[in-house]
Amino acid sequence: DMRSLVVPGIVLALVAHSNGKSVALGSTPQPPFWPHYSGARSVTLLDGTWNYGLMMGDFDSMDPSFVPSASLTPNTTAVPMTMDAAPPGIMGPRGVAMYSTTFTQEAAPARLHFSACSFYCRVFVDGKEIGDHRAGGYVAFFLDVPAPTSTEATTRSLFVMADNRFNKTTAPVHTGGDFWDFGGLMRSVVLHDLPPVGATPFIWRAYAQPCGVDARQGSMAAPTTVDISVILTDPKYSGAYSATVSFDGGVGKSMSATASNGVAVFRGVDVPNPTTWTTKNPVLHVVSVTGTGGDVVSERFGLRAWGTDKTTGRITLNGNVLKLHGWNHHTQWPYGKEGIAIGASPTDAQLDSDIALLKQVGTNYVRGAHYPQDPRWLDRLDEAGIAMWEEAHGPGVNVNDTQDPYFMKYQLQQINEMLDQSLNHASIMTWGYFNEGPSALKDACPAYAACANVTETRDPTRFTTWASNKGDRDVCLEHASLVSFNSYPGWYNHAGDLDEPKIFWDSMCDWVKSNEPGKPFVISETGEGGIYEWSHNTSAVKWTTAYQTEIISRDVDVALGNDILSGITLWHFYDFKGNDDATSNCGPCSYIPNEYPPTCAYFSDKAFCGGSRPNHKGVVPNKRTLLLA
Repeated sequence: DMRSLVVPGIVLALVAHSNGKSVALGSTPQPPFWPHYSGARSVTLLDGTWNYGLMMGDFDSMDPSFVPSASLTPNTTAVPMTMDAAPPGIMGPRGVAMYSTTFTQEAAPARLHFSACSFYCRVFVDGKEIGDHRAGGYVAFFLDVPAPTSTEATTRSLFVMADNRFNKTTAPVHTGGDFWDFGGLMRSVVLHDLPPVGATPFIWRAYAQPCGVDARQGSMAAPTTVDISVILTDPKYSGAYSATVSFDGGVGKSMSATASNGVAVFRGVDVPNPTTWTTKNPVLHVVSVTGTGGDVVSERFGLRAWGTDKTTGRITLNGNVLKLHGWNHHTQWPYGKEGIAIGASPTDAQLDSDIALLKQVGTNYVRGAHYPQDPRWLDRLDEAGIAMWEEAHGPGVNVNDTQDPYFMKYQLQQINEMLDQSLNHASIMTWGYFNEGPSALKDACPAYAACANVTETRDPTRFTTWASNKGDRDVCLEHASLVSFNSYPGWYNHAGDLDEPKIFWDSMCDWVKSNEPGKPFVISETGEGGIYEWSHNTSAVKWTTAYQTEIISRDVDVALGNDILSGITLWHFYDFKGNDDATSNCGPCSYIPNEYPPTCAYFSDKAFCGGSRPNHKGVVPNKRTLLLA
């Protein structure tokens, strides 16, 4: 349902979406992802029906004089939602989405947690701005709400602005890429009550990290003890702190530590009946931490130890060399039920479907291209035993960006917020950033070093890397603990040469072994695009699915057969929507009537619309998105 209303100077487009379940406001469901909260605290999922409007035209989303108004949100939508969801080849709106709802706040401060508000986000409570977010639309963040003036529970208005336009001031880390960069309140919004001012703070998170693990320093069995870092809701709190810690629903044990700047660490805590997390047997433990105020946080984690075999340079898990094989995976779906565009807000059933397809083809490794991931997706990977590469948003970064203090401020904030959200996920093996960035230029290396310093200081148990398309010209690799190359031999390079995948990847293996000795090496992107609608063609020329199969088979053969390579993630698991230029240049597919799966009647014979593609061709066609419809 889309209508337009002209108001002075702007166009207000009103869109009604119905993605996922609506949750009636006033109920208190738990968030559909870990961690879980209980005890003497109230945590409310605000997902459901919100009021909505969309500003088009030359609207200044940073205007300091902006005042929220109910007239700006005259329509309704379900949250989460993607404001620019549209089928491949059809432009979604670039503008400023306006959302409003109400929530009940006790006579104490509160915290609003946004799992994704994209690209640029401003938040107002009772008409007063409480903060904004510029560090990337796919990463979670929170803003604290001061206590109401009333001494009783109060109904308060919440107004959220999401600007999905590319802009180096409002959205510095949205630097481009070959995919459609989605916007809006794309993931869940959660309200957390906080204790009264002056009271002992609540527990915000409890990170359980395996003791003594350093992915760079050899190989080891998974430990049976963890360091538990309790993050408190007051970042200024320092002094004595006590809590009760229990595992897997067992009896709790009182523990004490000295908190500093809102963090208390319980070191060397034994996990009762410990069982390791592996890709074949992904056992997960739950630690529950109860504060002195009765507030409880339950976090799920895995006992695992990523490492490096010093003899072969191969990746190890719990002391065992592991060959990783899988796919790159965008978190987007073109369609859902009734043909409604989904974008970057897939339903639980759609996520489950992707996991099932990945497991069906024997996947044990996924790269999350090209942004911080939905926590629901990471939960599923933990449970499925699929190792995960999570990376900061950042395709299209250039050397000027890496030298820009404004850009780097928000880049490092984004990485920290990504770790804040995802540290406990057992599946995560790698932290990444700067996909196909300027790593052939020494002037960019200090930025790579700064990013690596964040990840390796906060989490030495995982690898740090970036997907480099510079190959043996990359001059920043001293800052990577895992070497990762993107290349498409036989496809972009030496097209038509079926011998090229083995020749190229074997040469890269030799180069890494000689120039980065002792470091693991993975293929982070490779493959070939095939047109589903041309699958009947038996010529095996470029763009046929027969040629696609030949190239991918050869990529996989060399990845599995070369003892230097630790793994491979093929590009790409499924068809996904191209970026703004590709979409505007190519337009939508003309579908054959009454044909299932949906089949395009034709493709442009002009190098795919001047080199663009409205829908990047993966291995699984768009019918993946319609099987659940």
